[in-house]
Amino acid sequence: MNWIDNITEGNFNASFDIKKILANSTFYPASGIDATNIEALSEYTNSFVHVDYSVTEEKVRRAMSEDFQGVGYKLIGLKHLSKEELTPNGFKQNNFPLKDSEVERMENMTQARNIHSSFCYWAVYELNESSTGGSKKNKRFSLLHIGGEACATFDALYVNNGINSKAVAILNPGEGYGDNWTIFRDPGYRLFQLMKLNSEKNNAELPKCIFTNMTLEKECFWPGYKFENERMYCRPNGNWDRCMTFERAL
Repeated sequence: MNWIDNITEGNFNASFDIKKILANSTFYPASGIDATNIEALSEYTNSFVHVDYSVTEEKVRRAMSEDFQGVGYKLIGLKHLSKEELTPNGFKQNNFPLKDSEVERMENMTQARNIHSSFCYWAVYELNESSTGGSKKNKRFSLLHIGGEACATFDALYVNNGINSKAVAILNPGEGYGDNWTIFRDPGYRLFQLMKLNSEKNNAELPKCIFTNMTLEKECFWPGYKFENERMYCRPNGNWDRCMTFERAL
């Protein structure tokens, strides 16, 4: 039985375990309140970690409380988490040389961290028995949403615990003319380099799957991944988007 199946409304608060949440999870940086990856990656995982510094705490809390009801899920529990609960032993940040001083600048990262106050919520959802969502593979799933900067969060949680996510979702991450201070797609930049460091330092496997709408060709922007499939997904703005899944070549 999966750990999430043992969670009830009564034991929800006591069931928080960051290592269980991170193991076999999907990491979605610059997520907003988008849940496209939850629909798309249910065959890979039932644990999702979303990170975004541009959405207010109230908007996130409201979305986590209400939005999944509309697609047939009921909320088992919603918990506000402190920094100490996420990293009870603290952590020492891994510093990398900046690849491009005109693009990756420390003052931009500092600005990003301060757009909204840091916060974190954890929730577990269960598919309603009356739901007709036969295509949904996840009868239950966990969602951890962190209001913060994605690379620092990955460092503090995943690298600190010697775990890489099983999947990564990169969907409209705000690079270029957006508010993103780094480039998630570039393997020379911080996000992929943290995963690579974690692999080398802690023997953590690189993510098995990349889910993205950020390539027009059937070629992944990170090395070592091969095209698996593509589908059209309806995004939060109501537009349909062509998204691709890539799997790590063995």
